[in-house]
Amino acid sequence: MKKIKILLTLLTVLFSSLACNDDFSVDLSGRQFVSLNKTAISITPGEKFVIKAATDSLGGESKTFEWTILDADIASIEPLDNHTAIITGLSEGTSVIKIESTDGNLKYFSDLTVGKERVFKILTIGNSFSEDAVENYLYDLAAASGRKVMIGNMYIGGQSLEGHWKNISEDNPAYQLRLISPDGSKNSFNEQTILNALTRENWDYISFQEVSQLSGIFDGYQEYLPKLVEYAQNYSTNPDIQYILHQTWAYAEDSNHSGFPNYDNDQMKMYNAIVETAWKAKELTDIDIIVPAGTAIQNGRTSYIGDKFTRDGYHLNLLIGRFTAASAWFEALFGGIRENDFEPDGLLKFDIELAKEAAYYAVSNPKQITELEDFKEPGPNEFILQAPIFIDFGPVESPAPFNNFKSPNDVKLGGLKDIDGNNSNFAIEVSERFTGTLSRGLENVLGLPKTASEDMFFTDGKVTPQSSLTLSNLNRDIKYTLVLYGSINDNNTETEFNVVGKNQKTGLLDNDNNLGKIVVIEGIEPADDATIAIKMKPGPNNTHWNGFFGINAMMLLPDGMEVPIEKSTFELQQPIYVDFGMLQASAPFLHFPDNGNAPLLDMADANGSFTGIAMSITARFTNRNESGELSTTIGLPQQVCQDAFYGDKNTPVSGFTIYNLNPDKKYQFVFYGSRRDATDKRETKYEAIGDNSGFDLLETSKNRSEVAIVDGIKPTEFGTIDIRISAGPNNNNPDGFYYINAMIVTPEGFVLPGI
Repeated sequence: MKKIKILLTLLTVLFSSLACNDDFSVDLSGRQFVSLNKTAISITPGEKFVIKAATDSLGGESKTFEWTILDADIASIEPLDNHTAIITGLSEGTSVIKIESTDGNLKYFSDLTVGKERVFKILTIGNSFSEDAVENYLYDLAAASGRKVMIGNMYIGGQSLEGHWKNISEDNPAYQLRLISPDGSKNSFNEQTILNALTRENWDYISFQEVSQLSGIFDGYQEYLPKLVEYAQNYSTNPDIQYILHQTWAYAEDSNHSGFPNYDNDQMKMYNAIVETAWKAKELTDIDIIVPAGTAIQNGRTSYIGDKFTRDGYHLNLLIGRFTAASAWFEALFGGIRENDFEPDGLLKFDIELAKEAAYYAVSNPKQITELEDFKEPGPNEFILQAPIFIDFGPVESPAPFNNFKSPNDVKLGGLKDIDGNNSNFAIEVSERFTGTLSRGLENVLGLPKTASEDMFFTDGKVTPQSSLTLSNLNRDIKYTLVLYGSINDNNTETEFNVVGKNQKTGLLDNDNNLGKIVVIEGIEPADDATIAIKMKPGPNNTHWNGFFGINAMMLLPDGMEVPIEKSTFELQQPIYVDFGMLQASAPFLHFPDNGNAPLLDMADANGSFTGIAMSITARFTNRNESGELSTTIGLPQQVCQDAFYGDKNTPVSGFTIYNLNPDKKYQFVFYGSRRDATDKRETKYEAIGDNSGFDLLETSKNRSEVAIVDGIKPTEFGTIDIRISAGPNNNNPDGFYYINAMIVTPEGFVLPGI
């Protein structure tokens, strides 16, 4: 601290004395220097870099300089005019760049690192269309060809050429730089300027593109593209850099994009305008390459896939669409797309070849559409399915062996794998749209992971009457069984599944809080085009306010194979007691407190042994009350007989489903209901429906001693029994009130003490 104070004092004295001297002047004639604009440079073998020297404007500017690389095996250096030089990486290693005046008076050094392998560096200045084209499969295609690449995308959604120039002019840090490193890792950097990106790397390629709705209109290119290229040239350090114009694609024929009217909502008019404008714009400035991604997409649309290359009418389908665009980029930059052996997961081999052909011909004939004659029909598939295929619908992924169809916007999921990991080359796609996806965290007792039951594709049937999935590229010589499962914590959401191939079968599924009901459709033969359609709509009993229906998961089996759901072998020995209502009884009663409650899983019997049996409300009650009798003559505690679930004319049928019962056993159900102080008849009907069915009636008004018993009920094949409760035929209450206070589940014929 003392030294700093002394220095400040001396400086103060010096400047004070200078300020008092009217004849003050500084002689800089002997002050000469040279420096380099980079203190460290990192390149790869074969990569070139322009380095610049700076000198003083008095003595140093007039000197001549020599450039050297201290280790000439690492890199070469070629002097140019204006104190610049080109460095070319030769082999891996580190060295030093030296610039020295010929008289030896001025010197400067910079560090040089040459990496192990050549890295091609690609920067796109675009928007979500560049995201679709370069952020997904381009890296993989390059890696499969033995090339290392770095890919940067300067991303702002919906940005135009005018917007990019405005951001440059204002040095606006408005971009997210999304970077794929040579090792394949991905990172993003927020609040970036275009200058940040241009000077960050020694780019080999820099791409520009117009926003999609203006991509076929020349004005923006004419005014802003030359400015953008010139700006990039001012900061480029690569003497071999090439500038790219990314020719984007026309919208889907049914697109609802607000910019589609610019082209009279006509796909071909938009495509032709984009092509004409892109090639006209190329002549405005130093554009070296046009990447005809839009022509590749249009070529693909001539195949059997048709107009399904987008996921929302303008952004590309996440599989075939994005892969086709990436293939066009690879072919335009490096060539050899047809020989490239990279295969994206989820795409059929046939579709992979289709995309590569579409890209190859787009680069070969960028201004015209090439008909893909060999891809007019899907290729034959001789795969013989011998193990189940599991498919999970919804955003929450399930582990293998599930194939994950995460969004209806993905349109198509190919390369479906069976549980042994064999690629069937089957595909599934959305053929009639869904409303969207839901994730509700719901459980199941089917042995499926929770990730399969907690999310789904859904549709509001009042808005969209039908949604459809289509299985494609099936073996036409094989019949199939489809197992369909849906679940939602809602009410009256029955779904009708109509499965159509050469033949047709229909199944109904109540999705309400469904822990384990499934629809099994057997013996479906694919249509002549190797497809099976799964058409969904509200079932005949769907009274949901918006017609809700949906699907969570499905299995595809060879016909005749047993459905791979483990059935319960548990033999119930002791009763299971269930108490409905707000008041909680002590053990052995299990408490079901609320109409909308989570299900009871793995219910315990009277001895406290877990049974694996589960239960959920699948037809909601009107409400609950505490208006039951305060005591009984059959030994039920007050907390059981005093409160109840009830229904009325507004909910004429209520109930629940019991799951994971042993399908080889029969069961008895004992029901108690009561309503104290009632003077009318409130007879309640209790029905049990499984492989067979039965019912009993109980007068619940002032009931302290009677129960309803339904015995000898066999579960369905997959262990479920529905309990349905309603007003009995002798119920004369104006509102049709009916009740359940308690239920006891026992083995068939079990004698309950006191009842």
